[in-house]
Amino acid sequence: MAEPRRPYYVSFTIERIPASVDHSRSNPGPARKGPDRAGHTSIFLDSGGGPQFVPLTGPPRRDGMVPFQYRSINVRFSLHTFVVAISSDYPVGSCPYDATKRHEFEAHLYHPIRIFWRHRDPLIATLNKIAVPTDSAPRWVRTADVPALRVGFENQVNEAVFKAFQNLKLALKTASAIDDDVEHYRPVYNQCPPAQWSQKR
Repeated sequence: MAEPRRPYYVSFTIERIPASVDHSRSNPGPARKGPDRAGHTSIFLDSGGGPQFVPLTGPPRRDGMVPFQYRSINVRFSLHTFVVAISSDYPVGSCPYDATKRHEFEAHLYHPIRIFWRHRDPLIATLNKIAVPTDSAPRWVRTADVPALRVGFENQVNEAVFKAFQNLKLALKTASAIDDDVEHYRPVYNQCPPAQWSQKR
């Protein structure tokens, strides 16, 4: 597992997998027109509002130059607000209920979590290539030049984090669409007799 170099702190976290499912609606999909769904899972990808920078400027030397550095640059990605829903048309413990639950957890929780973790090391590798001033290697500049210096460094970091977030977001969206296409969903339906899928309470 890659580790970020100082002053970077990179945190990838996920919330606990839900122990229960929402079984309250016949069509648990999004609140918009579309096909009836046997199940639906929602997750939220969060970038923590972007990188959090903690810059520091020390006392000047005799020549008036000051040491500029970053005490820390914090990057936080998280997956949270997991909600798994299964159609109320299928009784708890029925074949369609169990088949749908297995699909929702594997395809729309465990699979996204694996994708999420795979994006951690590439992000850290990218950030480690952006060498910013630290306490052991500060940049000596005029006080008036500090704002422009910050903009230059922070734009690089912001761009790298934004690109990583967009790549991860696209990877999750693509995987979800693939896991729900006809080819991938057929094995789910094949686990139960067709008559059980068509039943309505």
